[in-house]
Amino acid sequence: MKAALLSFYSFDQVKGGTELFSEHLKRAFPGLEVMTYSDVGRSGLPNLERLNLQQPRMGFSLSRGFLRRSRLERYDLVLCNSTAGWWLSLHRPDVPMINLFHYTSIGLSEGTLRGTPGYLPSRYLTPVFEKAAARGKMNIAVSAKVNRELLEHYRIRSTVIENGVDLDMFRPLPAAECRERLGIDHDGPLAVFVGRADHTKGFDIVRELARRRKDLKVLCVTSGQVEGENLIVRCSVPNDLMPVHYCAADLMLFPSRYESFGFAPLEAMACDVPLVASRTGLMEDLDDERAGAIVPRHDVDDYAAAVDKVLAARPHPRGLVGERYSLERFARDYREAAGKAIGEQA
Repeated sequence: MKAALLSFYSFDQVKGGTELFSEHLKRAFPGLEVMTYSDVGRSGLPNLERLNLQQPRMGFSLSRGFLRRSRLERYDLVLCNSTAGWWLSLHRPDVPMINLFHYTSIGLSEGTLRGTPGYLPSRYLTPVFEKAAARGKMNIAVSAKVNRELLEHYRIRSTVIENGVDLDMFRPLPAAECRERLGIDHDGPLAVFVGRADHTKGFDIVRELARRRKDLKVLCVTSGQVEGENLIVRCSVPNDLMPVHYCAADLMLFPSRYESFGFAPLEAMACDVPLVASRTGLMEDLDDERAGAIVPRHDVDDYAAAVDKVLAARPHPRGLVGERYSLERFARDYREAAGKAIGEQA
């Protein structure tokens, strides 16, 4: 099967969840050709950043770039991240295509953007392009949460294929050795936080919890320097060193206000590190006792109590991950979906 993936960025360009997903997709489709915005050049459309429509603008370019390439090479299937294929879906309904929904703009705007300049365009403009992409095509949601949002907000039906994690790479390692390797001289409780140090990811809760609890240190793996009491900051950590950072910790703090899925908590659990996390993304459907502690409110006191609970219980979540989130299951499910998409288009 010759397949192409339209994606705004590659994992080399942006170390985000969608880009990591694209790398995993190569396991399902050996020889997968990934086409990004930098591969196709400018769209000829005006800059739409002020309207928060940069991704639909890039999707227009990606769609046209794919059609130019498809005149020279035949593809059995094209997969499209988010709105990367909205114009292709409208212009060439005969092309076998799967839309990959990593989130919905309405869910994102209601979850994190209220009161910001990006709220109105994300809430009312971007959904037009999401609906266009989904029209008459197979749609896959990366989590039950995204599936519910697609149905509730857009009346779009989708198949849920949850993301996977590399269980050979993300595996338990001795905590003491990991702390020594990272130069962390701390014998007490250590939490790890992975993500942007902003309000959406709940970093305000992480910072306040570390300030209040003097015996707890937080290893913050983020993209820029941040300051705060009891924080150990590591920036731009290579992906192959992430297991060492997870395994150095007793638990993972993940108080995000909106996640469509959440790779970081999945990787932590694969390393047998329990969570203290908000109920969003994949955490909406996890068994609390096996995963760690899921906190229903964004309240520092609630998170402090959850940290105490997890440190006392020391749950082991790797078994939960192995049953449900292996990359082998992920690849098998996508190959089956591809066969259906091609069959329906024939």
